[in-house]
Amino acid sequence: MAFMFSIVWTAIQLFFSNYFILFTEVKLYGITFLRWLSALYYAFEGIMITEFGGMTYKCSEGLDQGSINTIRSLLPNSKFLNIPVVVNNLKDPGADCIADTNAVLAYYGFRRPFGHTFGILFGYLCIAHLCTYTAMLLVARRERR
Repeated sequence: MAFMFSIVWTAIQLFFSNYFILFTEVKLYGITFLRWLSALYYAFEGIMITEFGGMTYKCSEGLDQGSINTIRSLLPNSKFLNIPVVVNNLKDPGADCIADTNAVLAYYGFRRPFGHTFGILFGYLCIAHLCTYTAMLLVARRERR
């Protein structure tokens, strides 16, 4: 029984972490509430906030031809990268070009501060330990009889 429960629990943790499948792309929106049960969701959110939160980069220099060729090799079926206007804008985006990393967080729907995410993960850990300890006490009392 515990083995079967662990398989279901692991599947919920993985599928609802917002890493493999974005919640905005889920057709059965009614099941997306399961993300609130996924510790991996909060861990992924914390990592993303730490890595991409609140940074901007100047991109006015543009990309060199080697970088554009690398992008083409990574996206071989993209006809968008063969349009001359697109390539010219990648080479010279303009003096006011700024890359804002908060766009990555907005794409994944992460709007919570890191402290809140850390607090949720810490609470999750405490609740998991409390449940495990309670289960061990119940099993130990049953074994003693």
